[in-house]
Formats: sequence, C-alpha cells, structure tokens
Amino acid sequence: MIRSELTAYIQELTNIIWSQQDDKTLYFLRGNAYLDNSELDNAILDYNSVIQMDPEDSSAFNNRGIAYRLKGEPENAIKDFVEAMRIRPDYRDTYNNWGMALFDQGHYTAAIVKYTKAINLDNKFWYSYNNRGLALWALGEKDAAIVDYKKARELT
Repeated sequence: MIRSELTAYIQELTNIIWSQQDDKTLYFLRGNAYLDNSELDNAILDYNSVIQMDPEDSSAFNNRGIAYRLKGEPENAIKDFVEAMRIRPDYRDTYNNWGMALFDQGHYTAAIVKYTKAINLDNKFWYSYNNRGLALWALGEKDAAIVDYKKARELT
C-alpha cells in the first residue's frame, strides 16, 4: 500500500474501533498499518492494546518488537522477541527478527544462532539465509556468507 492508502486504512480501522473497542484483531491490523506507515509509537500503542487483551498473543509481541527495533530500541525489541518465543517456540519470523536486533547491536555470532534457528524451522525462509550471510560477512566469514547469499537468491 502507498502512504495515502495506509492513512485511509488506518482511519477506517479507527472508525470501526470506536464501536468495537474490545476487538483485538482491529487493533492488531491498525498496528500493522501504523508499522507499515512508519508511525512506530502508534503501532506500539496498538500492540500494547492487543497484549493487554491477550497476553499470550505471540504475533503482537513479535510485531511490537519490530517497532521497537525500528525505533532504535533493540533491548526492548529483544524483550518482546523473547516473550514471543516463550509463547510460540516455533515462530520462525521471531527468530529472524531477534537475530536482526542482535545484529543491530553488533552481536553477530548470537544473530547467526537466531537466523540458523529460523532456517531450521523453515529451510525455505530466504530472508534468514540473507541475514545470516550479512552476519557471517561481518565476522569475516566471506565464503560461508556467499553460500547463504546464493541460497537466498535460489529461494527467491
């Protein structure tokens, strides 16, 4: 969606939420739209609402973690990714996102562990191969990085 479409979608969801304030799906969808529209604080507020309604919603923790990471708050992001994994240990996207937050902090080896876990859960998840390649490259393991880059390209 382009920015104007996202803004219209956010307004539409806001109008619906006024009459259905206990529908966590509406807050989640609006949070995603805010995230896509780079309105990170608003996204976090909506994910907070989802988590308040359902403290076991792993997707809300994962997405709030993404928003925190994009805000430059990797510590808060990692807390959310850890919680998402506690709730849903087979959530490959969260492992990938957790790896990205670790990468942002310069913890390349730890990031590789998370990317590898995502790959083990879904060996066709090209994004984790690409991200693991970035971390390997940062560690100077260029040959291994190239292998991952080739695998990512093969899967896309």
